[in-house]
Amino acid sequence: MSEVGVVVEQTPGRFAVALALGGRARVMVAVVHEQADEVRRRHDLDRAAAVLAAEGLVAAVLLSAHIKGEERMTVQVASDLPPFTFSADVDAVGTLRARFVPARGIMPVKKFTGMLLAMKSLGQHELYRGVSPVTDETFEQALGRFLKQSQQTDARVRVLCRLDKRGHVRFAAGMLIERMPGISAEDFAAAFDETMQPGVGNAAKQATDFEKLVTDFAMGQLAGASIEPLGFQDFVFRCSCTRDRVAAMLRTLGLEELGAIKQEQGQAEITCNFCNTRYVFDGSALDGLMVGLVPAS
Repeated sequence: MSEVGVVVEQTPGRFAVALALGGRARVMVAVVHEQADEVRRRHDLDRAAAVLAAEGLVAAVLLSAHIKGEERMTVQVASDLPPFTFSADVDAVGTLRARFVPARGIMPVKKFTGMLLAMKSLGQHELYRGVSPVTDETFEQALGRFLKQSQQTDARVRVLCRLDKRGHVRFAAGMLIERMPGISAEDFAAAFDETMQPGVGNAAKQATDFEKLVTDFAMGQLAGASIEPLGFQDFVFRCSCTRDRVAAMLRTLGLEELGAIKQEQGQAEITCNFCNTRYVFDGSALDGLMVGLVPAS
């Protein structure tokens, strides 16, 4: 397998940034339908898990707004109720990956209680880490709390996922509006609170209203006013795992450990947590990995 990692055929998702209110508000929109469905497919998620994983992926893309170059944003959630873990990696060149555990059997709820962690890194160097508690909140509520408590950002957030009858992700998108200098908190709230509220009506109508909001943004409008586009980034699901990288990891086990694996199991089998790609190293491949290794002193 090539060093570009696991790649799947997909229509790219998109992350777009624009200014509103004459530059006094920054608007970010993430649309990652197919990428969220790829996470669902690769991890065989049921409906409840697919919704939470998709909303977590959208939140991770929104939090990646300020990474650049070779930086990476990692978002992790550890929930106690219902019990699940979520992790996503997003980089500045437009690739993302995610995992959600357990794949099946959690309560079909959108609110959870636990912790949300966001970490920006460059290679092995951690540049930033923020942690926020989550108390019976949705991903959009958790993201809003994180921005306020960990980044002191006044923002309004919407995150939404919709599934089709088969349980596949049909829609996964989010919008984040940040208050910029030059506008008071009161005027910012007056401009966007109503726009960013779920609104009245049943869940289907609220979802339809939000889909229209995202469509209006794509057409250059927000809350009936024009916006100033700043740029966009396409995103694809791509895992960085490769056979060569897995082989390098196995070599770090050392000569004795690899020899014991060959003797006891006959082969080594590694499955990537993010993309579920299975790498098998038979006895001959293990012999090759042991070439050049020296016994531990």
